[in-house]
Amino acid sequence: MSLKVPQEEIRRRIERLRKRMEENDVEGALIFQNVDLFYFTGTMQEGVLFLSLKEEFLLIRRFLPRAEEETPLEKVLPFRSLREIGPIIRDQLGGIPLRIGLELDLLPVRLYRKLEEALGGVEFVDLSPLILDVRKIKSPWEASLMEKAGEIGKAVYDRVPEFIKKGMSELEVAGKMISLAMSLGHQEYLRMRGFGAEAHSWHILSGYTGGILSRIDAPMGGAGPSPAYPVGASPKVIGPHEPILIDFGTCYFGYLVDETRCFSLGPLPQKFRDAFKAAKEIEEEVITMAKPGVSCQELFEKGWKVARRLGYEEVFMGPKRYKTSFIGHGIGLELNEPPFIAEGHDYPLEEGMTFALEPKMVFMGEGAVGIENTYLVTASGVKKLTPAPEELKEIKVV
Repeated sequence: MSLKVPQEEIRRRIERLRKRMEENDVEGALIFQNVDLFYFTGTMQEGVLFLSLKEEFLLIRRFLPRAEEETPLEKVLPFRSLREIGPIIRDQLGGIPLRIGLELDLLPVRLYRKLEEALGGVEFVDLSPLILDVRKIKSPWEASLMEKAGEIGKAVYDRVPEFIKKGMSELEVAGKMISLAMSLGHQEYLRMRGFGAEAHSWHILSGYTGGILSRIDAPMGGAGPSPAYPVGASPKVIGPHEPILIDFGTCYFGYLVDETRCFSLGPLPQKFRDAFKAAKEIEEEVITMAKPGVSCQELFEKGWKVARRLGYEEVFMGPKRYKTSFIGHGIGLELNEPPFIAEGHDYPLEEGMTFALEPKMVFMGEGAVGIENTYLVTASGVKKLTPAPEELKEIKVV
């Protein structure tokens, strides 16, 4: 039998959301987005979760038997059309709440308009901030899944020196890493929140491709396989004595960790060794500060302060004009969730938060180096969830 979300997890999550709904005068909620639906129900079958302040039921369009098997929720009902939602809510509750929350950060306009027709007279408000506020604190069960993802990452990174051979392309290395990771339980598709957002694990960037920017909000994007997917590993052959930056996130039962390690075929020029050492120093100084009560803004400023002190302001977190506004990001079921170690995010770390810290140096036309680890905020500091060796690995060329 496959892993399931425990009933007590689902119950705790729903009650935490209800508390926030009550505090914000939200009488009901309709949750559609696949990740949010999975988080609050344990299934990702097509449907919608309805919550009031006292009751909940899951409506499934497809596939009902599987949803009933996967979710610990007791009330799972079939439906075929959004037009049925109003009558079902009335039948279950005796009426329809007048103020209902929706995931307005990503709900399609067409769906919103259909809900307006189906639930005429209801005031819709944005539920997404409340959902993300609940999701940002991970339970011990969730943290254990992220630890498992980190163990998969370590097993894959341990094999990278034998995967990279002279004459191989970035994509060939990516294929070997993905194959091993999936054999260990990795879910290759990495989820991101947002319209058009998509991500995979195979960011293998060598030499000049480490300095190629792309559509994603990251220090570097890589060339990608083609303009149809302009991110990550490319057909470029990996050359000797150039930095190989591998940003390979791993996922277990939907839960992600993000990590970056650096390699080279043969000795790497001192310029890149020094930059890698600086990235490590930035990470160490920021993480030493990280604990409950310290603001994300403070951590962001600390990272930049160290980068300037070490003389890497020009290349830290991307080239001029295209630098990212963050040095770290929250992570869990999605790659981009609170907290954000970023400019303007002046809220404190809390016990149970998880985030990836990724100080990176980008040399346009030459390459990139850096480090990234995922951390769990504990009562007194942080715990690293990505145990793969962190040293710059220079692979002997045969």
